[in-house]
Amino acid sequence: MKHLNLMLPIFPLPVFLLPQGIARLRIFEPRYIKMIKRAIQGQGFVLWMQTKEEPFLELNWGSWVEIVDFGQGDDGILEVDVKCKALVEILSLDKDSNNAYFGQVIEISHWSQVLVNMPSHALSQSIADVFENTPQLNALYPEKHTDSLNWVIARWLELLPISLLVKNSFVETHNFEEAKDFVQSIIDK
Repeated sequence: MKHLNLMLPIFPLPVFLLPQGIARLRIFEPRYIKMIKRAIQGQGFVLWMQTKEEPFLELNWGSWVEIVDFGQGDDGILEVDVKCKALVEILSLDKDSNNAYFGQVIEISHWSQVLVNMPSHALSQSIADVFENTPQLNALYPEKHTDSLNWVIARWLELLPISLLVKNSFVETHNFEEAKDFVQSIIDK
């Protein structure tokens, strides 16, 4: 299913998030606080994976997220929990007078959107152990689909401390088997 002509706020941030993935964002810049206010009233926003080390990777995709929770951190900073609904292709990108980005997007399909039940797998147990031993991460995921290898591989790709360029390759190739083999090779080490 593709949603045509959606105009959404776009947040450049070094966050890699696949469908059903959840992240906590700390928002303090006024332009992004305004964007969050608009996103609450609209259809969410797009996380566009960018870093200072690799500025404007010229990615034409982003993670379309919805706000699932928000609050204030101990330091007074706005904390917003977002969940990825889908990946989107960014068709156009514009800046407003506050230097905030907006763009026209369409939804794209990705292997991580499908929950496929499977027999017990070592990667499922390893991600379950990570959740169990990381209370903050565990709290972000009230529902864990460790019985779906697609869900497990997507969460591992989000969590592994690897280059965003490498992570990007698993979106652009749309190849689940390559992603699974890559994650397995790292976990096996």
